[in-house]
Amino acid sequence: MIYLDNAATTKMYEELVEIYKEFGCEKFFNPSSLYKPSLDVALEIRKAKAKILEFFGSQAGEIIFTGSATEANNLAIRGVLKKNSKIVISEGEHPSVYNTIQDLKNNGVECEIIPLQKDGLIDSQKLYNFVSQNKDIRLVSVMHVSNETGAINNIKEIVQNVKKINPSIIFHSDGVQAFAKIDIKNLGVDLYSISAHKIKGPKGIGALYIKKGVRLNPIITGGGQENNLRSGTENVANIIAFAHAARLYSQQYDINKMLEFRTVFLDILKKKICDLIVTTQENTNTVPHIISLIIPKIKGETLLHIMESKDILIGLGSACSSRSKSNRVLQAMGYSSNLSESSLRISFSPDNSLEEVITAAETLASAILDFRK
Repeated sequence: MIYLDNAATTKMYEELVEIYKEFGCEKFFNPSSLYKPSLDVALEIRKAKAKILEFFGSQAGEIIFTGSATEANNLAIRGVLKKNSKIVISEGEHPSVYNTIQDLKNNGVECEIIPLQKDGLIDSQKLYNFVSQNKDIRLVSVMHVSNETGAINNIKEIVQNVKKINPSIIFHSDGVQAFAKIDIKNLGVDLYSISAHKIKGPKGIGALYIKKGVRLNPIITGGGQENNLRSGTENVANIIAFAHAARLYSQQYDINKMLEFRTVFLDILKKKICDLIVTTQENTNTVPHIISLIIPKIKGETLLHIMESKDILIGLGSACSSRSKSNRVLQAMGYSSNLSESSLRISFSPDNSLEEVITAAETLASAILDFRK
């Protein structure tokens, strides 16, 4: 099987299984208890947090572990809410941000959605204009790397400009597709969400980076774990595995290898499919491990199942939106509903080989041509 849907999830490192044995069967103690074996486990959690904090550079802050990046996004957004304050996001956000905003709007919270440009990046000038004209904005949330197209928003620059207009604004970024792949040091963000299962770590564990001095209200209350922000006994094995996966993936993610994969894959398709639409910009403003395509007049889901029958797995876009026929983000970039239904997402990981990429591209091209016959 050739797996090219790594933006949806990745295969977990096999060596992480040993961590589950160690912290599930041997060091199984509750980190909140006060005897030494439990205190030792609590220390391992602190070490894991320190390892992840290293990715954020010199900017002081803390890591709060959550059950997923979706929960981390919800904690960031709902945790900063105050009465009569506005929230601003981009139109390209992941469903865990976008749908959270829709829910808040339905409950009377004033929210603004800033449109995307054709290249999939937020229209930053429209963002700055809105921030300049509205002094009661509490939170701005802009995704770092688009899970649909791989577009990289210049978060450091956007944060600087937003805070220059209004220093009291809290800035959050969904960094799930960026973490352990591109540099996230010293971005200036107040809040940043990450996930383990996108970097060959386990499912069921995410985290929220919180800049020193930023105060949040918990959305899960109970025993007061995770600095009173995320109550519930810590998922120790997942936490330790997350930190290990982050270190391994950051070492193995080779941007030049991913660029080669993207170039080869697209070159093969472009030579054989004359009406191919590449919605991912092929420049430095995108991560190379994600490719977004439109094959006109063929439903993306149809091609997905044809490829699956040939033992090659590809994606349609966000796995959290897979039941939706059209692609909201591509429509926000200006593509019609019909075209967005014909979209595919190809995403690579360090597990893939050049041979797999070539085979997949040639198979996809043949499948398109055969279908059209």
